[in-house]
Amino acid sequence: MAIGALYGDVHSFMHDLESFFWVLFWICIHYNGPNERSRVVSGYESWIYLHTNSLAAAKVGNICDDRLFSDAMANVTPYFQPFISWLEELRTIVFPNRRAWRIEDETLYERMREVLRKAMTDPKVLAE
Repeated sequence: MAIGALYGDVHSFMHDLESFFWVLFWICIHYNGPNERSRVVSGYESWIYLHTNSLAAAKVGNICDDRLFSDAMANVTPYFQPFISWLEELRTIVFPNRRAWRIEDETLYERMREVLRKAMTDPKVLAE
């Protein structure tokens, strides 16, 4: 769920795009490929149970602090390792200046699609 949505902001298409980023983030950390069961990653399992404000703060920390994001990327499963650079690129455009967005960006959807299109042609991503 998007940070602003967790704080109760009025819904925007931007929340949907940010939520997509968080789903990819979660999948890369918890799954090791198609048809695999999820794994428990202690640093992120608590996210399931956190109060919405606490979860928003945890997400802000992962986005704003490069060290926390690097720690998160260290938890990416082997299957999704080739996707890390693309996830980092998505982070850069979804969270400008390493912050939750404040102004709607009508170009965000297309820019995210472009990153994902490039990822789909990356030989390292395609190797699996």
